[in-house]
Amino acid sequence: MKNHKKLLAAMILGSVSCGAAAQPESGAAYRSTWGMSGEFLSLNADVAAANGIADNGLGLGFSYSGEKGLFNFTAGASFFFIDDEAEFSQRVENDWTGDQSTEDSSIDAGSLYIDAGVQYPFSGRFALGLNGGYRYFSIDRSITNCRDCYSEDIAVDSDTYIKPFARFGFNERWSGTLAYFAYTGDKGAENSLQLEVNVDF
Repeated sequence: MKNHKKLLAAMILGSVSCGAAAQPESGAAYRSTWGMSGEFLSLNADVAAANGIADNGLGLGFSYSGEKGLFNFTAGASFFFIDDEAEFSQRVENDWTGDQSTEDSSIDAGSLYIDAGVQYPFSGRFALGLNGGYRYFSIDRSITNCRDCYSEDIAVDSDTYIKPFARFGFNERWSGTLAYFAYTGDKGAENSLQLEVNVDF
């Protein structure tokens, strides 16, 4: 499966590179948008069980996208809510009041990502595209807002991905993007589905 994913990634990223090398018409204007997104993340079940977390999570994020002719890119950040199935408790002390309490751990999960590729407009308000990119994951188990508390790293590592997507326009300024992230490296993340609302500035 791992070799199959790597071969698929190489084939698709190669086709993206070839497509990006073809220059769009010289008069194409640059367009940029900011986006807010919701996302469903699926994790490898074995990795999730070994780390004591749920094998899925919900995310909220934001992004910046640019496009010129057939070329497009996106850079963004997301924060995920993942259930902690192996939480621990710890006594903590409030720095201001000195009061002590027992607090439970939770999962802190965030990511940064960037991708680029080609898109083909089928009409003025609908386009399909294929990007390749890299996503940085930072996931740990810790006590929220505690400086010196115990924490544990969660073994979901940064990974490359392939992202087919559909973009549809609502009007001249507002559009939506439905994207599927297929992670290629067997590093804990399986895939994610993202729905984003974009506004043109």
